[in-house]
Amino acid sequence: MKSSNDFGATPRPKPSIWKRFLLISLPLLFVLLVGGIFLTRYLGEQRANELVELAESHSVVLQRQDIQLFALPLAWSVRKELMRSNYDQIDDYFNELIQRKGFGVIMLLDPAGIVKVSTDRKLQGSSFLLRYPQMKLGSPVPVSYALPEGKSMFLVPVMGLNSSLGTIAFIYRYRTLSLP
Repeated sequence: MKSSNDFGATPRPKPSIWKRFLLISLPLLFVLLVGGIFLTRYLGEQRANELVELAESHSVVLQRQDIQLFALPLAWSVRKELMRSNYDQIDDYFNELIQRKGFGVIMLLDPAGIVKVSTDRKLQGSSFLLRYPQMKLGSPVPVSYALPEGKSMFLVPVMGLNSSLGTIAFIYRYRTLSLP
């Protein structure tokens, strides 16, 4: 006698090995494909970010070299006017430079570290070493010190025949690299 739960269903045969292989391998293949796409995209973005950082650091290095190259003729010009005690002409040089993009405050320091000429009038007569104690004056070559926010302080010696006549100190903000 048949029960009411039997609908004449016969037991299902087990799927073949190929059907089981396809049922397992196709979803697995799809998951691997999607994961590979996301992994490739993620690694590509990481590589692009590394290249941007590398380009920005090279840009800063090139700008630093350009500023150091520019600093030598500036020191010669200031030396010429300093030997004549022509502080007004030095002030004109500095005021012209401060109008250029990237330049911050520009100062002329005497050998003792006192600010003689500055584009920021409040600094004149004050001690440079009290304001920037970590920076060392007296180097015979131009020196740059990194400051926060993409800036650097450049110290350029103004040399006389036998000794230092002073130091030009200026802050320069590096231009950022603009990507297309």
